[in-house]
Amino acid sequence: MRKKYFLEKEVNKTVLNNALKYYQQGNILQYRVKQLAADLYLVKATVSEVAKYQVQLNFKLASSEFEIKQHNCNCKEQELEFCQHQVAVIYKFLTEDYKSQKLRDNIVLTGQNNALPADQIVRQKIKQKSFARLLRLKENLQPEQKQKLSYKVKGLSSPGLKNFSLQFDSEQISSHEIEEVVDSLNSDQPGYYEQSLLANLFAGRELELLKKLASLVKRKGRSQNSLLLTKNENSLDFLLELAAGLKVLLHENKKQLQIGKQIKADFQLTGDLNKVKFELADNDLEIYWGENKDCCWTLIDNCLHKVKVPILQEIPAQFWIPPSNQGEFLFEVLPALQENNQLTIASNLTDYNLITEEPAVKLSLDYQADEISCQLAVAFAEQKYFNTELLSLDTDHNLYQQDLEDPKTWYSRDNQALATILNFLDEYNFKVRPGEFVIKASDDIQEFITDGYPHIPEEWEVEVSNSFDKLEIKTVKLEPIIEFDDSDGINWFDFNISYNLGGISYSRQKIMDLISYNRKGEAYLKFANQYYILENSRQEEKLSQVLENSQAQADSYRAPYYSLLYYRKLIGELGIEFREQKVFNQLAEDITSQKVVERSEVPSAVKNILRDYQVSGFNWLNFLVKYNFGGILADEMGLGKTLQVLTLIKNLTLQNPALVLCPRTLIYNWQEEAEKFFPDLKTLVYYGQPEERQVQQQQFKDFDLIISSYATISRDVKQLNQAKISFALLILDEAQHIKNHRTKRAAAVKKISAQHRLALTGTPLENSLAELWSIFDFLMPGYLGNFNYFRKKYLLPIKNNQADKILLELKERIAPFILRRSKKDVLQELPEKVINLHPVSMTQLQEDSYKTVLEEVKGELYQQVSQQGFNNSRLNVLAALTKLRQICDHPYLVLGEKGKNHKSGKLEALKELIMDAVQSGHKLIVFSQFVKMLKLIRQELKKVKIKYQYLDGATRNRMARVKSFNQDPEISVFLISLKAGGEGLNLTAADIVIHVDPWWNPMVENQATDRAHRLGQQNKVMVYKLIARGTVEEKMVKLKNKKQLLFDNIIENNINPIDAVSWEDIQQLFSY
Repeated sequence: MRKKYFLEKEVNKTVLNNALKYYQQGNILQYRVKQLAADLYLVKATVSEVAKYQVQLNFKLASSEFEIKQHNCNCKEQELEFCQHQVAVIYKFLTEDYKSQKLRDNIVLTGQNNALPADQIVRQKIKQKSFARLLRLKENLQPEQKQKLSYKVKGLSSPGLKNFSLQFDSEQISSHEIEEVVDSLNSDQPGYYEQSLLANLFAGRELELLKKLASLVKRKGRSQNSLLLTKNENSLDFLLELAAGLKVLLHENKKQLQIGKQIKADFQLTGDLNKVKFELADNDLEIYWGENKDCCWTLIDNCLHKVKVPILQEIPAQFWIPPSNQGEFLFEVLPALQENNQLTIASNLTDYNLITEEPAVKLSLDYQADEISCQLAVAFAEQKYFNTELLSLDTDHNLYQQDLEDPKTWYSRDNQALATILNFLDEYNFKVRPGEFVIKASDDIQEFITDGYPHIPEEWEVEVSNSFDKLEIKTVKLEPIIEFDDSDGINWFDFNISYNLGGISYSRQKIMDLISYNRKGEAYLKFANQYYILENSRQEEKLSQVLENSQAQADSYRAPYYSLLYYRKLIGELGIEFREQKVFNQLAEDITSQKVVERSEVPSAVKNILRDYQVSGFNWLNFLVKYNFGGILADEMGLGKTLQVLTLIKNLTLQNPALVLCPRTLIYNWQEEAEKFFPDLKTLVYYGQPEERQVQQQQFKDFDLIISSYATISRDVKQLNQAKISFALLILDEAQHIKNHRTKRAAAVKKISAQHRLALTGTPLENSLAELWSIFDFLMPGYLGNFNYFRKKYLLPIKNNQADKILLELKERIAPFILRRSKKDVLQELPEKVINLHPVSMTQLQEDSYKTVLEEVKGELYQQVSQQGFNNSRLNVLAALTKLRQICDHPYLVLGEKGKNHKSGKLEALKELIMDAVQSGHKLIVFSQFVKMLKLIRQELKKVKIKYQYLDGATRNRMARVKSFNQDPEISVFLISLKAGGEGLNLTAADIVIHVDPWWNPMVENQATDRAHRLGQQNKVMVYKLIARGTVEEKMVKLKNKKQLLFDNIIENNINPIDAVSWEDIQQLFSY
């Protein structure tokens, strides 16, 4: 075969020329040839170019046939059948090795540093010839003719041999050849016996056994072709496994080896107390031992049995017993051996009798110099031990003594009883002192008296001294006595707390100084030989609530004046003994219930205008001012909170003006109400440019009432404080505007200097209890603690469903300072308000857009929440929900001009409601949160020529528009942005309210609705809430119900609030 002709047929000319160049320049390195079979070769080489490439080839070579079975190279020329590196190696093989004589019988090893020593080459050739026979055998064998091996084993019944000897028996393979296979399996180096070849030669089970054998072989036998296995448990188990599946002959008698069950040998123990020995009970059973006695076996009728002999594996067959250990042997060793082994004990070793001696114990207890001392005496028969002598006794080992007159009788002291005595001393912390044991620590003394002394075993004799007998531990309840001081404080008051123990009065400070704690965590007091374990009474527990907001003085406590109401309630409920002071008594006389106080004279201007509940509210506000309390007038929207506060301002004689802060949109509403009811009240609207406001500041003293916005005061508070401008009364209208205590607005408002503070809001709680804290922090700083305290005390327990007790305590604290009346309770004549949910179907475009946007925002949002957490993703949650809600209103709100000319199911339903209402002579208010939606509605009203008023955040002359709607019969509809007009407006001309889109907060919606349903309304008010079916809007309705519960639970009279929107709530909203 011409090599170049062969290559020219297989590869292109360029590849061949490059390959020849590599060969001629000597770029082929580490070239190795290995014969895998009679006609199969493996060639490996490294071809050096710019880099070094690894080439591997498998050739089949028979007669003149040359076939490349496999070829690969780690270069990147994968699109070629043969790369230039592979062709170079093929050329070298065909040039240098193929032409060599009888390549089958020689392994040619070439390349750098790979030459083998001559003796190794000889051995390789010998192995190669042996291997060639196996190859020929493999070629002649059919699958069903795989080799069946049999074995001969020697040494199972020859105790003189140190090893098992194993020989192979096969008709076609010699023992020597199989030993070569075993050598190959046992070698860490690659051998000539590939796994695929062995799998063809031997059945799977036989091959596995050969592998196990290879791991056990110790060495080859010297005199014959055999393998030696160490006599140990591994080798024995291998022989059992071998005989279970293959033919194994015994070398001694040429009989086939059988497998039998494991035998547990019976032993007997004979001898006397000086010397004993173990013997097999069956003298006919011959046992053979493995190396180091790790296993043993027996052969019975050519049947191999493992033998279990646990005793003889661990102890010698015979041994001597020292006299000092004979008792231990008789009464401890023998019973243990007999229990765990098949062991027969000779009768002369079992007929002994043991008598256990019980101790007689005497304790003598005394109490002197704050210590308990113990004298201890223990007697065993004739032996006595006193005090610390007991510590030298060994309780871990029994001491045996033989009767001198009766050798079969033995005695032993009761070590268990002795250990009980010593453990008793240790358990109650008795310390060793020469001649006695003592307890010094007071909590150890308590534990011994309450727990140890009552449980001393009845069989012990106990003797106590008179002083010990008088040692007493009592459990007492701390029942406080409170005494209020007649102090001159304006914003604070002082009080003392004391306790009566044993007829002696102790101040709380003294008790706190004397209190110690034992290891059980119990508080106690110690007076002489009396210990008082303090058990908290209900009064003491509640007292801790009182002290939370007070400051400890040198010998008393000081608390804010506004805590008096709460203290009075706690003291009254718990029956705490107290001694009053003048202000406390006066307060008690003023209060006729939780909130109502003495009646004040109503100004004549409104005497015939105020309703009874408004008079009560006016009186309550007077009460707060009188006692320097702050409070929230939280009447439901539409009950005239503004008028009640104006009446208060008119009634008070103020040294400084009152300041009302409200949203910008309500400034002139306040001014109009003041001018309407109290024309002589000097009122100033503090608003406008900075220059104007600076001039106005100089005029404050000339006015009774200053009206301003939150934004204006937030900008000017620093300037006002620098000018030392103070107000007699500061009123926050729509006080929920400072609900977030972290905002600059809330911080600024709380810096305003004012003698009295009040808050007005129909929704003091919209989303979270933290909002309520912020308002109270304005009214009475510190009354609910700082925010961290409030969070730990109230927010976290309520969120964690521990609400009942904590919520009740919070309500008790705030109840005196919140006055809330609902319209259904105080305005029986107010017409009914009927709320209707009005489901609306979306158009096809709306549905398709909704689904598309839902999937888009849902995927983005879920990923962000998983990465950043829900709290850090709230703004994105609101943005996503806003998009969905806008689609529910109209496609134009999201799609822009593309959706403007399309219809909206909600807009069509709204037009029907408006048309029906207008035709029936009704006036309507239409609320939406989206200005774009209001403008679309406005366009539709223009088309059908319905007159309307419009108000959003950019609208000016608000009050003029309100007046026009209320008085002009031609104007039927008022379109209002929820945020801009949801509070402070009086629109009683309308008797239908429509909410185009639902909002999170039910209180905000209710407040907007009550622009119409309020004092002055003559007609039933119908409320329609348009809800898009199957959308986020339906789910928001359920979520709003939760928030309504939160408001009711805190401000009304229920429990179990729901604190905020959770991630689980949001996930429900995004379901479809």
